[in-house]
Formats: sequence, C-alpha cells, structure tokens
Amino acid sequence: MPGALFLAGCSSLFHFPDPPDPSLVILVAPVVMEAPIKKTGDIHSFESPPSEDVESAMLSRLVGEIELEAHRLLTEQFGRQPGFRAVPFEEVRRLTAGLRVPGQRIPEPQLLALGRQVGADLVVAASIDDYGRLQWHHWAFGWLSVASSHTAIVGAATAWNPLAMGAYLAWDLTTDFPLWYGGAYVLGWAFRPVHLIVDAIQLEPCESASFWHDEEVVIIARKETLAAYPEDQRARKEVQLRVNLEQTLLAVAERAGKTLRPQGCEEKVERPGSGG
Repeated sequence: MPGALFLAGCSSLFHFPDPPDPSLVILVAPVVMEAPIKKTGDIHSFESPPSEDVESAMLSRLVGEIELEAHRLLTEQFGRQPGFRAVPFEEVRRLTAGLRVPGQRIPEPQLLALGRQVGADLVVAASIDDYGRLQWHHWAFGWLSVASSHTAIVGAATAWNPLAMGAYLAWDLTTDFPLWYGGAYVLGWAFRPVHLIVDAIQLEPCESASFWHDEEVVIIARKETLAAYPEDQRARKEVQLRVNLEQTLLAVAERAGKTLRPQGCEEKVERPGSGG
C-alpha cells in the first residue's frame, strides 16, 4: 500500500510529452504468435479433444484467429490514442495478404516499403512471446526474484534455520507455481499469462532502425474482468486468454500514446525502452 501510494503521487509529477500535432500515421503490422504452443488444449477448451488427424490443422487455425484478433485490437487501440492515426486494419490486411507466413514476421524491408506506400510516419511490429504458459526462463526468473527476497525475510526471522527456510521454499513453489508458470483456474481466478513484445520503426521525418521497445505481461484474468462474460464461458481457456490479451494490447497502446514520439534527424537513435 505505501508503495502504491508513492507511485500514484509520483505519477502526477511526471510530465508526458504533448500529443503529436499534426497526428502521426501509424502502420500496425500483423501480430505474430511466437509462443511455443504445442497443442490445441493449451489455448482452447473442448468437451472432447480433437483427434490426432485434425489436431495440427486446428492448432494452426486457432493460432491464426488469435493473431488476426490481436492485430485488429492493437490497430484499434493505437488509433484511439491522442495524436495517432492508425492505417485501417482492413487496408493493412489487404496490403500484406501475399507477405504473411504463419509464425513468421514480415521482413523489415517489406514493412518499411508498405509504410512508405501508405504514407506512415511509424511502423509498429508486435509479437506474442508467451500465451497460456510462461516459458521456463521467464517464470523461473520471476519466481526466483520474489522467492529469494521472501526467503531472506524468513531466514532473518528464524535465525537462518535451514529447515524453516527449506519448508518455506517448498511451500512457496507449490503455491506460486500456478501464478508464474500459468495454466491454472482456481476459485474464479485464471492464471493464463500473455506476454507481448512491441517495437516501432521510424519512417518520417527521417528513417531509422527500431528505436522504441515495449513489453507487457498479464498473468491473471481476475474475477471482476471475467464477470463481463456469461458464467458458463468464464472457465474456458480461450475466454481467459482473450481477456489477458486485451489487457496487454491496451496497456502497450496507452504507453505508446504517452511516450512514442519521432526522433529528430540529428539525434542519435537508440532503443531506450519505454517500460513494461
């Protein structure tokens, strides 16, 4: 609570740049699923699992639908930011129809060419790095960061008793594993991580390499958010994942609206990172 109040107070002191004027034209590239999804049951609830002969085709279809919806929602969210004007979703889909390969990003030179064709100032490219479960190097780092600090507190309180510290670590891993790894639905709370990575490339006033980078991870689909769906739909994996996907897209677009601005032609272009 004290930390939250401190951050809330500091946020009022932080000044974001004014919205661009004239508005920036943003081309949002098709979103690519790069998360290692092994089977349809990881991202979709079925009354009976699909047979092996249709599993691969169904997985490709489901992933394609997720990519399509993520692209549409991200385009809409960027278009709602003050000072941004997104190239219409339907136009981008038409222009990239012959360039999209499942699971692969459109090469940067082709994206830049499309951006120039539609008169864009910036090209935004996004990928989904985790979907439904966090990859081990992501969840292990998060859990170890939290567990190490908590274990130090337990150690200090028990004169560094190894039994007490070991018991705490075992309990913490058991209870926190669903949170960090994902894939659980407990007491109305869905642990369905979604990890989005976004980069922006500048075309106008002068072309530059990717200079803006952001990431967002949403792990929990809360009861309050799921309550917007019919009760018989709330336990479905695809619904829970959609809720978290929408939250990641919204968060990234809103941060872009506050921080994504073209760099001057004389400035050294870097990748400072905008948060996440």
